[in-house]
Amino acid sequence: MQQFSYTIRRADDVAACIARFREAAPESCKSLLITVFTTSVNQEQILRLTGRLGDAFPDAIIAGCMTTDVIRHGGVNVNAAVVSFSVFATSEVKVERFNNPETLAEDGKKFCARAKRLEHLAGICILGTLHALDVQPFLDRLAGLDDRVVIFGGGANTVKDAPACVFTRDEILEEGLLAITYAGPELHVHASLNFGWKPLGREFTITKMIGSHIVEEIDHQPAANIYEQYLGIRPDKNFARDTLAFPVFVRRGGSYVARHTIGCGPQGSLLFIADLHEGETIRLAYGDPREMIEDAKAGYADMAAFRPEALSILSCYAHRMFLHGDVKFELAPARDIAPSQGFYTYGEIFRFAGRVGVHNMMLLTVGFREGKKPLSPLPVRGEMPTRLKDSLLLVERLVRFVSATTAELETANEELDRMARTDRLTQIANRGETESTLKNAVAVAEKNHTPVSVLMLDIDNFKKVNDIYGHDVGDRVLTETSKVLRAHVRQGDTVGRGGGEEFLLILPHTDEQAAVQVAERIREAVAALRILPGERGFTASFGVARIAPGESFEAFYQRVDAALYEAKHSGKNCVRLADAPTRKK
Repeated sequence: MQQFSYTIRRADDVAACIARFREAAPESCKSLLITVFTTSVNQEQILRLTGRLGDAFPDAIIAGCMTTDVIRHGGVNVNAAVVSFSVFATSEVKVERFNNPETLAEDGKKFCARAKRLEHLAGICILGTLHALDVQPFLDRLAGLDDRVVIFGGGANTVKDAPACVFTRDEILEEGLLAITYAGPELHVHASLNFGWKPLGREFTITKMIGSHIVEEIDHQPAANIYEQYLGIRPDKNFARDTLAFPVFVRRGGSYVARHTIGCGPQGSLLFIADLHEGETIRLAYGDPREMIEDAKAGYADMAAFRPEALSILSCYAHRMFLHGDVKFELAPARDIAPSQGFYTYGEIFRFAGRVGVHNMMLLTVGFREGKKPLSPLPVRGEMPTRLKDSLLLVERLVRFVSATTAELETANEELDRMARTDRLTQIANRGETESTLKNAVAVAEKNHTPVSVLMLDIDNFKKVNDIYGHDVGDRVLTETSKVLRAHVRQGDTVGRGGGEEFLLILPHTDEQAAVQVAERIREAVAALRILPGERGFTASFGVARIAPGESFEAFYQRVDAALYEAKHSGKNCVRLADAPTRKK
């Protein structure tokens, strides 16, 4: 595979571009893909360009989109178009267009079926008008493709007073998408994702939405309040610009994905590029310029190991606006790897956690190679600047401060949460946490039809210990007993304090016979302790019960409590198994 890219600034450049490619191109190829990324919004001008390219290369596939700035050879081109010729020796490239919002789900299903029939399918690129069309119904159907197929793409973008469009050789779509497939027996496609944004402050919950892109309320308050309250950003005409460096993180699949707000509506609602859902947990986030550049460098090192013959770079417009002139440090390492072309997107498309969707705030680099990977290493010379521009230097210092204080806040919150769930004296679960854990264990046992048993124990004659020896000795009795309990349980069991001198052990996947054996071992270990003055000991009494199918939590708790009561009134220092539950007639 070979890729040749040219910058077009004037009409005269088109003829020169065609001539230069004809001179450099190989004599034969299986497929020729011409991509055009342009900052122009003049549709007639774009069609003249694609028409001339089509006339010169009638067998070529032509696809492209509008953008704010174009990327070529690891640098940014403004007020220009970049025309790239991707020459595939043994691979086949096809493009399909879709522009009916009412049939996108069905179109995606049919496209996926056709894609599955393609031999050696390696990649799919989606170019769409994400600002005007909800492409998620189409993307949802692509999740059925083999995980080895790299799915990537981006949204057309412009800051000019005109709709952002995607286009082919002879058609411009103001509301549509293009799907480009890459298939070949020797074709390899590899993607690298880079980020650079960090979570900020506490978590919030989306409590009201309209559709999947408009958030009305967060924590039952107008959604825009979080920006005004925490960042001083008012819901006015500059809202989208001012929030560019502060996306929203939403927790999905055990990690965060970013969502950028593009404006605010009536009554403080927020409009987002990509989907969100009621009940999801979100956080504000902020940009770290040095982290962005470091992430990009790591991504290029990963891509260099792949040894691509061509690169496609799709970067969120937020990276361009946030880094300004220092964006060159984010892109420059690509020059050492392979010829590159791309554009700044209105949303990035890729597969995450098994789902194909629209994401934000990403730098997405996709490498293509036909044939085997060369064995020789490929060094990447991209360097971190010692000093960023003054505006970003201030941001960098603020980022360091925010990072440190956020980490301290998270640590403090984790400690407060732990303290809220932990008994202060014994450092085991407190009564509230223990009862909550027990209710969950009972629910899980009922759902999965697995046994769970509980030991309830009480220190014998504990009041006399306090009265005779004092509360310090009584506290030591409790702490030493808790140590014995923790020493006799497995990972996954729960040791908790029920209040006073009472303890509970929750034993999942344990029947009553095994639970009685555990109780006997603990009873003997407690009786062997010699911590009272004069090396005297103390004892404990135990009640044991196993949850019965269909038994309520309250009934179960009463049975184990009754078993403990029986042990206390049977001479103490013994274990009693609860009676079987009374069956309802």
